[in-house]
Amino acid sequence: MPGKKTADLRENGQGTLEKFIKNTVRESQENRLSLIDGSPIFEEPLVGVADGDDPLFTEYKKIIGPFHFTPREMLERSLALTGGVRRDIKDISVICWALPIAKRTQVTNAHRDEWPSLRWAHTRYYGEKFNESLRQQLVSLLTGQGHLAVAPMLSPLWKLLPNYPGGPTSNWSERHALYVAGMGSFGLSDGFITTKGVAMRCGSVITNMKLPATPRLCVSHTDNCLFYINRSCGVCIDRCPAGAITAKGHNKVQCFDYAHKHLEHLYKRYAVENFGCGLCQTGVPCESGIPAKAKRKNYPDRKADNVRL
Repeated sequence: MPGKKTADLRENGQGTLEKFIKNTVRESQENRLSLIDGSPIFEEPLVGVADGDDPLFTEYKKIIGPFHFTPREMLERSLALTGGVRRDIKDISVICWALPIAKRTQVTNAHRDEWPSLRWAHTRYYGEKFNESLRQQLVSLLTGQGHLAVAPMLSPLWKLLPNYPGGPTSNWSERHALYVAGMGSFGLSDGFITTKGVAMRCGSVITNMKLPATPRLCVSHTDNCLFYINRSCGVCIDRCPAGAITAKGHNKVQCFDYAHKHLEHLYKRYAVENFGCGLCQTGVPCESGIPAKAKRKNYPDRKADNVRL
């Protein structure tokens, strides 16, 4: 926007970054379902920060795969790849956000049982284009004020390994970064359950700007999922038209094949190039928040410093 004042990170950098992200989500015309009714794609985001040297990022090399980058590796190698000036990098922070999908879109998708609603498909496709823009804008803000920054999903280093055992896997997981940043936990469907629910998209930017890490309250990586707490839920199993979710977890191969083969006939009809059905993220108890029985207040004896995957 012409004449828009640039956010100043010199004082209260974390608060300024959070305000910048929230303002961008609220004001950007890219965050609109412009081909439907012009309403917002995403509602007010959640923002958190992970310590880029948190040991969990190293553990991900065992949990996800040895190819998964730590934040420090991603920042240093991306910088070298683009010909950036090398310098000693003392601090590493990962700025993370969750973009809750608009309630109206959630409702329309909750009524589907085989493929997604038009609003959901546009949210997945055009919403991710806005998310890409948000990542780039945040990188530009940070680098414009003298910091190093990279959005892993936009880095030439980012890769998807489509044939990896267990299903398509990438060398940077934004959901796992959100977990380190204390923003929620995983569910049976592999979705990430935040305080605003599992129906969301997420993003991350790595920087050398020193920022305080968000407290991590979850003791395990499945704390917010009723199925893993006491087997009292399993709605996402019934919601999955591909049969890709069972009591054993989420089969990424079946899920991927369903979205990219069975639903391909909708691409032209919906005016998008790809999308996921998202049925396991809507019409479920964790759709818009953490189910009551899974809320942290029910587990007063758990200690944040004992978090383990």
